[in-house]
Parts: sequence; C-alpha cells; structure tokens
Amino acid sequence: MILVITDLVEGYFITTTDGLIFEVKGIVHPRNRVIAYLRYIPNNGGYQKVYVLDEREYYLRNNYPSYLWFSEPHGREVQSVPSSRIQSILNPVERLGNLRNNTGKITDLEQASVNLVDRLVKSTGIGLSDIGITGSQLVGIAKEDSDIDLIVFGLDACRKFYSALSRKITSITDIERYAGSSLDNHVSFRWGVHTEMKPVLREIEREKLLQGLFEGYEFFLRLVKLPSDLDYVYGDVSFQMKGQQLVSGNVTDDSDAMFTPCEYLVECEEFPSLRKLVSYRGRFTEQISKGVSFEARGRLETVTDHKKGTQYLQLVMGELPTDYLIPI
Repeated sequence: MILVITDLVEGYFITTTDGLIFEVKGIVHPRNRVIAYLRYIPNNGGYQKVYVLDEREYYLRNNYPSYLWFSEPHGREVQSVPSSRIQSILNPVERLGNLRNNTGKITDLEQASVNLVDRLVKSTGIGLSDIGITGSQLVGIAKEDSDIDLIVFGLDACRKFYSALSRKITSITDIERYAGSSLDNHVSFRWGVHTEMKPVLREIEREKLLQGLFEGYEFFLRLVKLPSDLDYVYGDVSFQMKGQQLVSGNVTDDSDAMFTPCEYLVECEEFPSLRKLVSYRGRFTEQISKGVSFEARGRLETVTDHKKGTQYLQLVMGELPTDYLIPI
C-alpha cells in the first residue's frame, strides 16, 4: 500500500530536501502538506535536536520560512512540510521490523527496545503491525543513553493495549515504574518551571502507565489514533485563538486521556462553553481522571465544527513551558 500524506500521523518523521527532519504532529492534515514540527537540524556533519517550540519557529523563520504556513482552519501560522519538500517518510512500524530482523547486528539500546516490544506484545495481545519505534531511533541518530520511544497505532489496538497494560504492568519482567531519584529527575525534566507544584506532579507521574524504565533505559509509549478512527477531515473544524487563560472546573470524561493528542471533557462555571482540554504533548497524557476538579493553564480557543454546526471552547495545553494541568 502506498502511504499518502493524509495517512501520516503522530510518530512518523519526515526528512526534507533541505536536510531538515520534522516530526509529524496530530492526525489530520491538508492534502498537499503535513503539519509537522522541526525536530533535528544539520550540525557539524550530524544532527542537533531542537526541543523548545519557540526555538524551532525562530530557526525556521530565519532560515527556512517556507515551512511556516498559515492554516485557515487553525487560524494561525503552523509548522508544516509541503509535499514538494518531502525527501523521505520514516515509518515507525517498518523501523521496528528492521531492528527485529537484524538481531545480532544492533546496539544494546536497540536490543532493549526489541525486548521491551516483545514483552508488551505478549502481555497485551496486540499485533506487531500495531506497534513501532519513533524518536531518535527512528531517525537513526540515537546514542546509547537515548530513550526508548514506542508508539501504538489505531483506536482498537490502543484501547486493548492500555486495558491489558493497566492489569499486567507489575508482572511484566524488567519493567520498572519511576520511583525515588529517577522519579524526581523525570518530574524535573518534564515540569521544570513548576517547582511549586512538584509534590502533586510527582504523584501524577508516579502513577502513569505509559512510561518507566526497562533494562536501564527510560521508555515512553504513545497511543495514537488513525485518520480512519475520526469522523472529520482537515477543514471540517476551525479554530480561533483567544489567548492564554487559567481555568478550573471538573473532568466529566477521561476516556481519551491515554492518547496523543489527548483530550479531557470538562465542565467550567467561569467559561460555560468550555468543553475540552487538549494537548499534543505527551506529558499531558494520563494527567487527570474523571470526576476530579482541575486547574489548567493554556491557550483558549473557539472551536467551530462546520460539519455538525456546533461551536465550543477548548484549552490547548503544552505550547508554552508555563502550561500545566493538575487536580485541585
């Protein structure tokens, strides 16, 4: 099957004709380009990772402004790769398959990744075609101290995976949950600017299922829906930014808290039309549960569903380091 642009989802990477490497973001894309964020730039014959979103935009604006594109439905400029600039598409499932077929010729990190996948597949019952490897190992520039970034694709496979993992994670050989100093370091890395919230964030991160340590390596799992799991395409929904906002309320549904992008359905007295908290950043997955009161900071926006004829507010978290979501 030939993969078309609209099939690309979170976890895939794109190399461009300019030598840049982008990570695909989200699930929905226009037909002639992919919404993706700059991740690696050329540096001294290799690649340098660019982590902070503002730094990625600054680099593109000053060197490759054509990758900054105004998306009418989003109501703002987004990072994206035109189809004419795509040199290659890096597929997480294919990359994992290559590692499995080259046992004996792979690094310790790669072998640990294969071992972890074997245990997860056996414990959860998903297929090898449902899971892949992303991040620096997908790009082929991982170091021995790199993380293991795995990704599960498809609504049904993801729900099956998460349900089984919640029951069996303590019995899977060599998987360790974050605790002690490893937990402290993890919280500092993910939520560094929120030092005053460290106690509550520490408890949240300690309970998350989609992360931990395996054979001495840190790992993180993303669960990602496919375009066929959605009832809309690019252009069916549009957004209008309203600015940064602090909100509080109650969580009414957390059934999509495991996914990237994640979302929480909420009620809010101050903003009665606020319906969702959403994030494209992995650190906001599994962050809060149904029935809990919350406080969150992010970018408020009006969402118009042209297909259904509805309009509501949502809060997008994770675009700034100061964004957060905690129970209160």
